Amino acid sequence: MKLYADRPLRLVNQLLGDVLVVVLVYLCVRLGRATMDKVAALAGPGRDAEAAARDVDGRMRDAAGGVSDAPLVGGTLAEPFKALAGASRDLALTAQDYQDAVADLARLAGILVAGVPILLLLVLWLPRRLAWVAEASAAHRLLKAGSAGADLLAVRALARQPLRRLAKVDPDVIRGWKADDPAATAELARLELDELGLNPRTGDFPGRNVRSEPQNSPVAR
Repeated sequence: MKLYADRPLRLVNQLLGDVLVVVLVYLCVRLGRATMDKVAALAGPGRDAEAAARDVDGRMRDAAGGVSDAPLVGGTLAEPFKALAGASRDLALTAQDYQDAVADLARLAGILVAGVPILLLLVLWLPRRLAWVAEASAAHRLLKAGSAGADLLAVRALARQPLRRLAKVDPDVIRGWKADDPAATAELARLELDELGLNPRTGDFPGRNVRSEPQNSPVAR
């Protein structure tokens, strides 16, 4: 598998693009984490309310236990304390539900803030990057195939290279290619290699250089 180009300019371009994507993903994750923490902080009043309610619940149950032993009226006196204890427990459960809701909202907010930009970034960058890797890997395999690989690269160049580039090719090269001249075939094959930023292996592609325009690749490729 060919992950990076051979030509220095394209190689630096790809490395900077990959590093930029990694940095942006990291920043998105940090932003999502910060957002989650900010939203989660809204659960603070709920925690305070739950702690206060459970404290009151405990105190009221203790008070109910203390007066319930009183002769004759102990049970009657304990009822208000038991009622307050029950209300405190209900309040504590409500406060706990509030905290759970805030925690769910915090996670959702963090995922959206981090995930949406990362997804958009990958949709824009990853297909182009993978397409280059697939094309370059295939071309690299053709380079190892010698003259047969050069023939395929030459045919591909004639089929898909822009007319403005083909117009710069010496007509003798086209005639030589039709006559199965290895040097002419190598020159046409170089059109594809130039676009991908690959270098031919020494001795595999003899011949003159084609007068072609420099290829400027986007950062994402």
